[in-house]
Amino acid sequence: MTSVIILALIFVQDFGDFLDENSDKVIQLGVNQHCNSAGSICSASIINEGDFQRISFTVNRTKNSESKYPVAVTAVGFDFEGIESISVSFEMQGEDIEDNLLLFLPDKSLQQVVPERWNAMAKLPQTSGGRTDWLAVIRLKSSKKEYRAAFPFHF
Repeated sequence: MTSVIILALIFVQDFGDFLDENSDKVIQLGVNQHCNSAGSICSASIINEGDFQRISFTVNRTKNSESKYPVAVTAVGFDFEGIESISVSFEMQGEDIEDNLLLFLPDKSLQQVVPERWNAMAKLPQTSGGRTDWLAVIRLKSSKKEYRAAFPFHF
């Protein structure tokens, strides 16, 4: 009986994740798979209801820090009402990585109504085998819709 309940919970969670990623509310942005976000600025963009929207992402690997990395997102062209949140999770194909959702903080130094620059300090999850082929999944939640873009990077 317990195993049936556990299996049901796993199924519901997986199905919820599937619906979240394939919902009409979540807009997928295209990404150049050959761009390495570690040290380069990679962008994903879309024309949505006549508006050009772009998310740019970069991971800065500093020589002084081996455990935490500054990560930055620039979000341009999103709803005037505002961006509620931007988050990133780090994934690796074929690896079971613990939940590692990281929220970005807006850069308010430019005093914009809707901040375009967002920053965070990321610590990459532990993996087996010393792999370095990461995928940063950015989720931007605006007042009207949700957007998703995945950026590859490796050190």
